[in-house]
Amino acid sequence: MNKWYKGSIAAVLTASMVLTGCAANNTDTAAGKTDKKASKLVVWGAVPEENGPKAVVEKWNKEHPETQVEYVRYINDDSGNTKLDTALMTQSDAPDIFFSYGENNLYRRENAGMAAPLDDMIKKESFDVDGVIGSSNVLKFKDQYHYLPAYKNVDFVVLNKKALDEAGEKVPTDWTWDDYLTLAGKLNKGDRKGSFITPGADLLIGKFTLVASQPKDSFYKQDGSSNFNNPAMKKGLEIQKALYDKGLMVGWGEGLANKLDPANELLTGKAAMVYGGAWMMRSLKDKTKWPRDFSVAFAPAPQYEKGTNVNNGGMNDFMSINKNSANKDEAFKFISWYLTQGNMDMIAGGRIPTNKKADIAQVTQMIVGDNKDIIDQDSLANVLKANYTFAVREKAVAFPQITAITKDEAEKYFMNQQSIEQTLETMQKRADQAIQAEKK
Repeated sequence: MNKWYKGSIAAVLTASMVLTGCAANNTDTAAGKTDKKASKLVVWGAVPEENGPKAVVEKWNKEHPETQVEYVRYINDDSGNTKLDTALMTQSDAPDIFFSYGENNLYRRENAGMAAPLDDMIKKESFDVDGVIGSSNVLKFKDQYHYLPAYKNVDFVVLNKKALDEAGEKVPTDWTWDDYLTLAGKLNKGDRKGSFITPGADLLIGKFTLVASQPKDSFYKQDGSSNFNNPAMKKGLEIQKALYDKGLMVGWGEGLANKLDPANELLTGKAAMVYGGAWMMRSLKDKTKWPRDFSVAFAPAPQYEKGTNVNNGGMNDFMSINKNSANKDEAFKFISWYLTQGNMDMIAGGRIPTNKKADIAQVTQMIVGDNKDIIDQDSLANVLKANYTFAVREKAVAFPQITAITKDEAEKYFMNQQSIEQTLETMQKRADQAIQAEKK
């Protein structure tokens, strides 16, 4: 792991906890008895209360009067993550348990010493990490667990089924990004674009093809240098530019400037298919905000080469315990309960459990609910039950910097400011410089 937030953060991590409650005794003199106050746990997460967390907390609080949980929502953007980081650093209104979304946020908090090691609590609670989640799905930091993932994010393509039927096409199954480009051309009609992919560093087709060619630590070569001057990256970026140049997808600049959202582009009929994932499900079911006369179908993420089944999704919703929480044992009991049974109320919003014992048929049915008229349940079941090779990221040297570099250089290519050869060469050079600077 790299050494983000060196030195300065460690000094403030010893501040005392403010919000979390400690158990205390309260004597009722009239009755002549002593009652113990319930412990209080504060949980910070980014999912809106109405999309599952409220039901989860109410169920826990009803079943566990001795430990009451309060859920606090923060927004999973730069401002919201800074707010959480500040709370953890200063211990002012800090949570006992916090969710990190994405490796960047997780690694930063691990390196800053914000997350408590969980190994002793795992042993005390007899929590079977391998049996519930799979040991290979949890990365250790300094040879210890500092988080457990609560959500299995599966990336997939969502399609306008009516547009697909009109074009005489079936829902794709085993397909490549070349096939995606071809289908986008067939679905392009009038004001409706054949495709939409959110412009940004995390959703570059070049990144997807690079991951497909090397699922583990795709950004790095064996010697630790960057892996961007790579045929797989070149192929993906060329396909994405072709989508722009052929008018099959709204331009990169326009998408960024207007902060276009894949669910809105698809459900308003502006795009026939979008790259998304399980996180989109609550939007796809929202008939009030997006009334429509078509259902949506689901295809697996396209591959760099046919016959592979690599998925850029993977484990997410990383649950950690504040290093300075006064209620670590109680906090881990909540995490254990959440991962094995409590997060069932999160499924309707598209949060797929990491629990290996979860019944995917039941999960699919719970996600779809009474929305079979607008959700193609069979195709959704197919993408959720597949056995994927997920992207794994153990190396993280200069990860935020090189992620930003890929976006910067790809943008110049998409905007016709440089060739693909210059893009890859500059991307490689800048990334290697960032990696070397981080290692010093």
